[in-house]
Formats: sequence, structure tokens, C-alpha cells
Amino acid sequence: MSQSLIKSCLSNEFYNLNKAKLRPSIFDDTVKDIFETIVKMHDKFEKDISALDLFSFWKAQNPTSTGSWTAEIEDQISCVSEAGSLDNEIAADIIENLWRQHVGTDVANLGIQMSEGDTSAMDKLVTLISRVSDSYMPDDFAEPVTDDIYELLSVVSNDNRFKFNIETLSRNVYGIGRGEFGVIAAYSNVGKTALAVSLCAAPGGFCQQNARVVYVANEEVAKRTKLRAIQAYTGLTKDEIEFDPQAASARYSGIKDRLIFADAQGWDIQMLDAYLNKQKPDVVVIDMADKIALTTQFNSGHERLRELYYRLRELAKKHNCALIGLSQASAEAEGRTRLTPTMLEGSKVGKIAETDILIGCGKMNDADNPDDPLRYLTVMKNKISGWHGMVTCNLNAQTSRFEV
Repeated sequence: MSQSLIKSCLSNEFYNLNKAKLRPSIFDDTVKDIFETIVKMHDKFEKDISALDLFSFWKAQNPTSTGSWTAEIEDQISCVSEAGSLDNEIAADIIENLWRQHVGTDVANLGIQMSEGDTSAMDKLVTLISRVSDSYMPDDFAEPVTDDIYELLSVVSNDNRFKFNIETLSRNVYGIGRGEFGVIAAYSNVGKTALAVSLCAAPGGFCQQNARVVYVANEEVAKRTKLRAIQAYTGLTKDEIEFDPQAASARYSGIKDRLIFADAQGWDIQMLDAYLNKQKPDVVVIDMADKIALTTQFNSGHERLRELYYRLRELAKKHNCALIGLSQASAEAEGRTRLTPTMLEGSKVGKIAETDILIGCGKMNDADNPDDPLRYLTVMKNKISGWHGMVTCNLNAQTSRFEV
């Protein structure tokens, strides 16, 4: 049967219709080499393949092959050519069944690895199941990138980005778009959360741009962060909200359906993925990104953070959303106005490598003015507009707004 299936795959149309489920492992060992050659030829030529074409291409790809092996391949190709032809619908059904059998074997093997204590097997199993649910396997092929110049330009257009509502920042870095991953880093009590809340909820923020924003809180209790969002949107202080909570609630109703808060203490990357799949957000804030767990064990914290930030970047692309992670800066950043990548806690190279934009928030230590509102935003990495530098703004701690 393998020869007949291989013969079906000589048709470019049949191959393209079934390539998502075609794997070398579904064929007998005797024809795997031939199948891999067919894949290369369809990739390169995109046309039907004859037996002569197949052998000639294989021979050109294997110039040092022994005479006996060359003769064996020639015989196998001859057998394929002489094999009976399967109806295309039947051949596709056979491939589907073989594919499912091999997926089942993969799942069973990963289950055995998990039972034997292999902590990396869980991530592999989740990835496999996710791909199978989309009828996709690791050796599937990506669709060609569009030739539509207008569609290509739209990807880099600010029209498709969510604007930062801090004027000194947005004039240099307009905002962040779908599929892009940004990081805000600061030392403790400088204002990471206030900055993120202000970007989302303050006037002109993501919510007022009609974005559906999901705020994932795994450090501060989400209810406390949501109160900050009410302050940022309404401009009311905590005392003013307590004085007339109904009025504050009425004013906040303008964005309440577009800003969803989730308490995420203890969440791992799979739980986050599932939650985003349910919520379908335009913008996601993770406060704090470093605390999202991975099931895989790592030799060092640096390795874990690099893998985590890679996975977060992939989530931004998978869910077609802008994703902003908050990150802790090390003690080296205390009292500094201009932050540098070396001040990121835990992983200096790994974090910055995965980000599209990296913004550090700094504050000067002033014993005479400990409540100094001046904040310094340093753009340390910027693949979005290319601009690097520092801008200033003020943190209004009473309303959780960053203002110019």
C-alpha cells in the first residue's frame, strides 16, 4: 500500500491537499527516502512528478551514493510507478487514518515520559494537542506571504497600533500593535503598575481606543489594581471615590466592559494561553510577567526567563494581540533615572532578545522630596519605530495617571 500512496503523492494537487497530514513516519522504511525527495520536489517545482523526474532528482541530490543503493532506489521508484492507482478520496482517507494512529502513538509516548518524571513532556503534549486540534503537525508548511503591497504596509502602519497616551512618549514611539510584545521594567515602588494602568485606562488610553484589554494580575490583588483603573479613568482620588462610589461607578461604566481583570496567582503559561483564547483580547497586560510559571525544569533562572519571554512573544502572535509584560528591575536600578538592559532582573540578554519594545521607568532618589512625581521613561529597545532615548512625565499617585 505504501507504493500506491507514494504514487498518489506524485500529483501536486493531491500532495498540497494532504500535506498537513503527510509525515515520513506513516510510510514503510523502504519508501521514506523517496517520500522525502517528493516533498523537496513539490516545494521547489510545484508540478506533477514523473518516475523519471523523481529518480533523476534523487540522483542529483545524492551524488556520492553507492551503486547498490542507487540501484535499490531505482527499483523502489519503478515499483511505485507500476503500483496500482488509488482513488484520491480513498488515498486521502488512508492518510488521515495513518496520521491519527501516529498522533495517538506520540500522545501515548509522551504520557509514558510524564509518568517517568520527565517534566518537559507536559509542554510537548500541550503543544501537540493544540496542533492536532487545528489539523496541523510540526512538519506542516506555512502559507506564502501575501504580495499585496497595501497589506504589507498595513503591518507597519501606526493606524493599526494602539497609541500610548503619554504625549512625550507617543511622539517618538506611537504605540504597540497586534502580534507585538513589549516590556515595562522598573525597580520596586517606582510605578510599573501605575504606568500600565494609565496606558490602559487613563484618558486617551487603550480602552478609549475601543480595545478590549485583559489585565492579568499575579502580584497585586486584581481588585486593588481595578480600583487604580477607576481612579485613572475618572480622575478621582480614593477619598473622592469613597465619598460617592455610585457616581464613580457610573463614570467608570464608559470603559468597564472593555477592561477585564483576572487574578492569576499561580498561573502557568498553558492557563494563560487558554484564558486568552477565551477572552479574545486586543491588548494584554501581564503584571508580573516573570511570575508566569513553566512546567519545564531549567538549570538556571536565566534559561527559564528566556524561554518564558519567548513563549509570551509567541502568545502575542498566536492570539493576534498586543502583549505588555511588566518586569522587575534589579537593585542596580534604584535611584536611577536612565535604565539600561543590564538592570533587568534575572535575565539580561534573554528578556531583551524577545521584545519588540523595552521601556524602563526610572525615578531619582531625593531625600528632600521622596514623593517627587517626575518619572523618566527610557526606550531601551525599539523594533517598532527605531527611536531610542528618554522622555519625562509625572506620576499622579492620587489618580494613578502618568501625565505630561
